[in-house]
Amino acid sequence: MVTVTFADLTHMGVVVDASYPPLGVGYVAAYAKHHLEDAIDIRLFKYPTKFEQYLNETTPVVACFSNYMWNERLQQEFARRIKLNHPDVITVFGGPNYPSDISKQQEFLQQHREIDFYVEGEGEYPFVELFRALRAVGFDGSKIKLDMTKIPNVHYLAGNDFIRGELQPRILDIDASLPSPYLNGMLDEFFDDTLTPLVQTSRGCPYSCTFCHDGILYMNKTPRFSQERINQEFKYISERVKVPGLCLADLNWGMFPEDIASANFLASIQKSNRWPVHISSAYAKNQKERVVEMSEILGGSIQIGASIQSTDPSVLSNIKRSNIGYDAIVKMAKGSVRTGTPSFSELILCLPGDTKEKHFQSVFDMMDAGIQEMRTYQFILLPGTEANDDNSREKFKYQTRFRVLPRCFGHYPLYGENISVAEIHEVCVANSTMSHEDYLLCRDFDLSISIFNNGNIFDEVLGLAEALHIPHSALFRRMHEAAVTPGGTLTQVYWNFREDEKRNFWDSSEELKKFLATSEGFNSYVSGEHGANQIYKYRSIAMFEYLKEITDVSLDALRAELKDRNILDSVLTQYLEELRDVIIARKSQITDVESAITMLLHFDFTSMHKGRYLEDPRDLFIPEGQQVSIFHTDDQRQYLTNYFSQYGATLDGLSYFIQRNPALMLYRELSNEMVEV
Repeated sequence: MVTVTFADLTHMGVVVDASYPPLGVGYVAAYAKHHLEDAIDIRLFKYPTKFEQYLNETTPVVACFSNYMWNERLQQEFARRIKLNHPDVITVFGGPNYPSDISKQQEFLQQHREIDFYVEGEGEYPFVELFRALRAVGFDGSKIKLDMTKIPNVHYLAGNDFIRGELQPRILDIDASLPSPYLNGMLDEFFDDTLTPLVQTSRGCPYSCTFCHDGILYMNKTPRFSQERINQEFKYISERVKVPGLCLADLNWGMFPEDIASANFLASIQKSNRWPVHISSAYAKNQKERVVEMSEILGGSIQIGASIQSTDPSVLSNIKRSNIGYDAIVKMAKGSVRTGTPSFSELILCLPGDTKEKHFQSVFDMMDAGIQEMRTYQFILLPGTEANDDNSREKFKYQTRFRVLPRCFGHYPLYGENISVAEIHEVCVANSTMSHEDYLLCRDFDLSISIFNNGNIFDEVLGLAEALHIPHSALFRRMHEAAVTPGGTLTQVYWNFREDEKRNFWDSSEELKKFLATSEGFNSYVSGEHGANQIYKYRSIAMFEYLKEITDVSLDALRAELKDRNILDSVLTQYLEELRDVIIARKSQITDVESAITMLLHFDFTSMHKGRYLEDPRDLFIPEGQQVSIFHTDDQRQYLTNYFSQYGATLDGLSYFIQRNPALMLYRELSNEMVEV
């Protein structure tokens, strides 16, 4: 029996970054075990520390590694150290963080001699063929290279020659062909208090977005697993899971009518097991009615997504993207309000053809469509994507900078040494249509979105604006202008944000690598001086350290808008004063889940809270007042305690929490009944 390891390692320098079980390599391992049976002894690894302990005691014959943007250099460093200590170990890599151009593929392997073989595309079938080829030569990889044997999907160097096996069609009969690494028990050891279960119900993506790994023609078809198989996996996980969440790896969950059945089955599990509390996924881009129906089934445990990247036609044309119509997005947003399900949109800054005005307008379009959360991203140039090829770089005149991927760094013991590894990526910070100064203004704007709009932080304010027919964009413009005005209460937050971003960008990867090579430079990431996700870091600082200040900015913007529209009266003035107290009571000191607050209020806040504050408070005025309790529910206390254990209750932990989960889960509820906790 030949020992083979499959590693999908995650960084742990600050927190466990890729906090999901190793599903991708799990599929390859399950397929290999099914076809090779007793010829192969398989071990899966996620945590570098556990892999290091294993390598101190056992030397595998073959060591396999995934290759993603968030773990590429970590995997390469482990492979390099394995080869230094045990040159005969055969190292195999696979995954999307690999060039698509043949000459650059060869260059990649020349630069990474620690990699014996690279598997392009889906890995299940090619790995089995590679294993059989290696077995035929007594697991002497040099013999395959000497003979220049071609193996499907497998790339390697034979001296100066680059050998490429023919790329095979993807497996489309996935239900019959791909054993479940959950149902065969391979992933059992990863049910711990840190990793969120990851399930894939379909593979592939029918879209051709140039910035995405899955936009290539190879990934165009989307087969789906059977409903029986999907239900079995959900049930299996629900009986073993130790964390509140679930993540679906689908690229378009809801594109199939059968996905309704998945939602129904998950809802039945929620009733019996009180899990999952939150479900994250990428939702179908052109099946919004179905996604709304799924939200009706699953309620607030999912968020409805409209990932548009931009609303500008020229930008969309440049990235080969086609969005659903604006009316469909409005309908989806209204559906989310009806079902009480949060909605979000995703936008990417500095795409080809983008401008400051286009970026701002894309956000305003989504706000006024009724989308609640705007997730804005930087344009990262991913290897193997069309947007990263030489033609695109030249055509759109990218200006780029290099940075360490947030949280993707750490010190790790291996073979008696302590290795320091950080992941580096390339970000577009200007192009032929957007200057770098405009890019910086857009980043300030995106921070304002994150602070004042996202996470349902000021639903109460936006709800009143909507009830009084004030566009969200009009209100947000005022908030943003007040936030970035020099001398304001948030000036220091925005100044620190800019300086932090500037400090974390480098003109070249070589300069950054030199900085990381020094103990002082690398430890500045481990200590937190460098390496944060600046948007989430400063959003967290604003939410948890400047709550009163951002609440005042938000309410002042609403007050000014009401005054300009001749709507502000004495009752609304009183309401806004009490609303400030309610917001702060609900959202301050959120790690204290045991305290309850009692307030005397003169509006029916409990009723408005249930209706998402979409009513005119003048219709709910209570002159004599009523007592209201503000508290975390029993369910909230239980799952927040679990989440704080999973992520930590520090500022870094809370920042990580709100990056992966709806911030709404943190806020206290309201009741007219007196509550003791």
